[in-house]
Amino acid sequence: MSSTSKEEKAKSLFESRLMSILLMICLMIMCALFIVIIWTTSGKDSALTVIMYMGIGIGGGVIITLIILLISRRQKLSRNILLYLTGGILILSLVISLILKFSIPDPELSSWAFLDASSVGLGLTTGIAIFYLILAMFNSKLIAKEKEKGQIENKEDLKFDENQAEINK
Repeated sequence: MSSTSKEEKAKSLFESRLMSILLMICLMIMCALFIVIIWTTSGKDSALTVIMYMGIGIGGGVIITLIILLISRRQKLSRNILLYLTGGILILSLVISLILKFSIPDPELSSWAFLDASSVGLGLTTGIAIFYLILAMFNSKLIAKEKEKGQIENKEDLKFDENQAEINK
């Protein structure tokens, strides 16, 4: 492997992890802002209901993340599935929320259906984000497996380069 290809591979890996971490942090900020906005516009009771539905979603997101990471570890799938799933859940929850908002004739019930569906969707994505970030912070084997393989390959490449340098002397 040439040094330019190693640099490109390291750069793409860094950008991928950095982008994933930044997107996950943005999701958590979005979740906090959603709660604050509901609290200021609708009051404490409404915010507590939203927090309850987000908690349900966060628990589901943790379970989904764990299942996907276990499956991707055994099946050698890309962990970018989590990133795509998170985006899909956000879009799907928005679509479902809008359908509920405009299909229920009662204005109060339609608003609550919109908030509850949005809360669960945002909770799912936040649960995925929180659990993935926690696993990444503690270098869990579910996340660091490819990293270890890459380090082993780099060590072998370095040994090969050292041997080539000694031969060329």
